[in-house]
Amino acid sequence: MKKIFILFFLFISLFSSAMQAKDNKKDVVYVFGASIAFSDSVVYFTEVQEIEGVKLVKGFLPHRQMYAYELKDYMNFKEDMPGRTSVIFFSNKRSKLEKKANSVKKHLTEREGKTVRYLGDKFIFAKP
Repeated sequence: MKKIFILFFLFISLFSSAMQAKDNKKDVVYVFGASIAFSDSVVYFTEVQEIEGVKLVKGFLPHRQMYAYELKDYMNFKEDMPGRTSVIFFSNKRSKLEKKANSVKKHLTEREGKTVRYLGDKFIFAKP
């Protein structure tokens, strides 16, 4: 009986510490964006950025349209390039998103004949 009690106590303590470790894990989503105008040969890309405190809900980024509007507004007002379409891509894994970014860039440069430029540190996504 004493051994069962000790095993039960160890199981409960291990289970509770595992649950605490899961709760302490920070929620991070990685995002990058592209801004394209169909009448322009240049596509602007943001860097892959980390947004903390955001959780994907059923595989989707909450308020994802706000991130796209944020990039569109930046291109309209800060860079003075109205009429551009902005899209965003997101993932929980940075490596997966970097592969997607390379795939999109390759498609746009090879198939569409577009030139890629980076916004660099000028544009940073903000959590809405």
